[in-house]
Amino acid sequence: MKREAFANIGFLAFFALTLALLNSCTDHNSSLSSGEPSPVDSDIEGFAFVKASGRSALLGTNLNSARKSDTPQMEAYFTYDFYIGEHEVTCGEYHALRKEAGAKCDGIYGNKSPITNVTFYDAVLYANAKSKSENLDTVYTYTSASFDASGSCDNLTGLIFHETVKGYRLPTEAEWVYVASKGWDPEKGWNSVNSDYTFHDVATSPANPLGVYDMAGNVLEWVNDWMTYFQKEAVTNFVGGADEGSLGERVVKGGSYRNEPLAITLYNRGDVYTVTGSSKGDYLGFRLALGEIPNASWLDENGSVKESVVKSQIAIFEMKHLTGTFESKLVFRNDISSNLSFIDFGSGVISVVEIDNTEKAYHPDISPDGKRVAYSTSIEGVGGVSSVYVCNLDATGSDLVKLDVENAAIPRWKLLENGDTAIVYVTSSANNKDDEAFAATSTWQVPFNNGKFGKPKKLFDGAYHGGVSATKQLAVSGARLLRARVAPSGKTVLNGIDTVWYGGEQACNVSLANDGSDRTAFLDFGGKTGAEFVGQSYRTHERLLIADAKGKLIQSVAAPKGYTFDHTEWVLGGSNYVVATLANASGAHQKIVLINLSDSTVTTLAEGDELWHPCLWHSKNLYNSKELDTDSAGVYYLSSAYYSALELRVKMQRFWENRDEITAVALGSSRTMFALHDKDVESHHLLNMAYSAGQITGMGYLFVNYVLNHLKNLKVLVLELSPDFLWYDGFSTWINIIYNKVPGFKYDENHNFWVDGLPEYFVDAVKVTPRPETALQHPYTLEDFLLPDATWGYPVLLRDSTEAEFDSPVYKENFECFKYVIKIARQKGLKVVVTILPQNPAYAETGSFGVYGPRKSIAKDVIDSIKAMDVIFFDEYKFGAHDYTDEMAYNVDHLSTSGAKQYTHRLDSLLSTLKK
Repeated sequence: MKREAFANIGFLAFFALTLALLNSCTDHNSSLSSGEPSPVDSDIEGFAFVKASGRSALLGTNLNSARKSDTPQMEAYFTYDFYIGEHEVTCGEYHALRKEAGAKCDGIYGNKSPITNVTFYDAVLYANAKSKSENLDTVYTYTSASFDASGSCDNLTGLIFHETVKGYRLPTEAEWVYVASKGWDPEKGWNSVNSDYTFHDVATSPANPLGVYDMAGNVLEWVNDWMTYFQKEAVTNFVGGADEGSLGERVVKGGSYRNEPLAITLYNRGDVYTVTGSSKGDYLGFRLALGEIPNASWLDENGSVKESVVKSQIAIFEMKHLTGTFESKLVFRNDISSNLSFIDFGSGVISVVEIDNTEKAYHPDISPDGKRVAYSTSIEGVGGVSSVYVCNLDATGSDLVKLDVENAAIPRWKLLENGDTAIVYVTSSANNKDDEAFAATSTWQVPFNNGKFGKPKKLFDGAYHGGVSATKQLAVSGARLLRARVAPSGKTVLNGIDTVWYGGEQACNVSLANDGSDRTAFLDFGGKTGAEFVGQSYRTHERLLIADAKGKLIQSVAAPKGYTFDHTEWVLGGSNYVVATLANASGAHQKIVLINLSDSTVTTLAEGDELWHPCLWHSKNLYNSKELDTDSAGVYYLSSAYYSALELRVKMQRFWENRDEITAVALGSSRTMFALHDKDVESHHLLNMAYSAGQITGMGYLFVNYVLNHLKNLKVLVLELSPDFLWYDGFSTWINIIYNKVPGFKYDENHNFWVDGLPEYFVDAVKVTPRPETALQHPYTLEDFLLPDATWGYPVLLRDSTEAEFDSPVYKENFECFKYVIKIARQKGLKVVVTILPQNPAYAETGSFGVYGPRKSIAKDVIDSIKAMDVIFFDEYKFGAHDYTDEMAYNVDHLSTSGAKQYTHRLDSLLSTLKK
């Protein structure tokens, strides 16, 4: 029975599988808990009641051969009991609640077969639907949903898991492992040995002692957790990663009918390919759990317990619409951990990163270029010794430097007229109510360039920590009184006159706009002046107040019901926005919000326990153009797409930047991407446009629409021939995982691929679109695309080589496309080099051409057909009879850095003969 291949065809993470095969016989996870509970009668049909309280499960492994994300072994304790589905959710169950959801359940898929081809988001929506059907609260909330052409959900914006709500949900990894460990025996489940390579109806293999079926085999199962590394210390009520991290990877468990029994282990957490929330496949399904999780524990991306979990609900594009650019960053103090945290919205992944070396960090301020953050060790309104630090805005707070002065507080960056940067700071952050004490303080400016402080210079007396205007006409200060230093006529604030605004009433959280308007934002204590302006009385901090350059109130914005404002700051970048925290009735700072002064709307950016002192920065949109829709122009990657789109996004930028110099281009899959280091090619200016899952449909699209239209000096086309990819359809390798996931290609298409010339600022727009290198699964960079030296490993087969036949419609379409590309290239006068990349030489001892097939006889006929065309053949595989040694390989079908050096040198030698 044929079934659609896994939708996310990509780069092979081979070690996890082969090492599991070699080492699973030594796995010590067979008994994972203290005591063996007996099955308990459940009062919920189809669910087993699991008495886990007081017991534990062992997650991960200490095997040296395991991949890093499976290590180290970590004990997870439970203080609660829960229910879990006796079997995987079936087609009948799924369709009863989500009939038009795109999953396969018709015809040969019976009602008792497990539902497959569902994304994580599909599973979430089903869980919510089941909760609603039984009048339970939903465990998952979200702000919006998007669906692919089949009706499957590929994204839930603002998705939040409410662990203390009693409703249906996916089981956590800890819950899943605890249940699966009882009677664990992959030999008895449906696996590649006994399944005929297809899934079977649920509950047709033996149940474990808890009465639960199919934990090992049949179909791989979604669990609730974000992927994160483990720690050595035990945790209690573990629920996975705190957020999506840099990769957005989800955990899947249990193996499937495709896997050998030895490869199905309790500690494995992933698949051959990276699994994100939008992944789906015909061997991937899920089961449900039910029950609250009290006092949950999360780990951050590095495997450390998160004292306070911060969640962001805003989508990348929503943030872009608010700020006008993809490049925006939010930094704030997590008052629970005393550290700074930040969200880089321009990365394309909404992940909260905590900087773990910024203890006692208050009032952060982001540098004009968005790369550094300055902060002080004291808080507004509190006296005492304070210091100012600057570090890089990254996960480690690298290049930390301290301003070497006796006292410095509340720093604010300033861009000087000559393009250098400086920091304005004050000598005291104490309250400013006493005139004499305030006069004894002062405001200073210190240059900061190339990671170093310069010599500080005093500006004037008085601690004006609310900001000094770019117009040099105003400085302001808060904390008890709203003080202002106003420039006299014809002079600057350096010669200013000190005054008190707002009738001497109490004010705080004062911030001066940086857009040249010299507006002041502040909070008050429900005073008389504010109430008269608003027209009604209000509570302390219930209104954000805006004063003009002369201190006159011009605007007021009310806090959302049940909340008050705190920590107000103008957004950096010259926009009409203020960022603030929201405190609830108990005074807990639970949210960071963006206040739009144009319409008084308040948008939540992040939620947590105690979020203080937000600073939001965005780059100035220097490429505003009526010709460009910057929501789409150059947006070749979004987090909802597979990571191969990220690789191609980098290649597309290089394409547009170097289009007038490129004389040779290479198209292909990750085999070519990792084997051909274009920077080392000397004979031509070569661009390697290959990317993971680069099957012929995508290759042809890029060649016809981009390469031919814009590379005017092109002489040579290097075209990868991978016979196995001729049996993969373009929908699963190009259309579904890239073309339909990002707007950039369709935008180009709608503008005739810019054959009449690129609009102004187009390349600039491409440069600032999301490019999160941290979203890559494997150890290469987006600069060089080179893999470390490893080994060929074991010649595993991931597809039945006998499936590939010449009468396949997919093959016929791909082969015609391949011939068409060659034909058009030759008509344009291009030299065409067709290359076959090395794979594991051990395939010579099998009946298969390589990791995905086809049979060698089939592959030989394909190769002979291509050789007969007007091409130059460059075969570095030779059916395994090659000289690429073990240390030149990264895995079964990809070269390492050493192998790439040899391959690139040989190809370059050939290309040097094709310069004319």
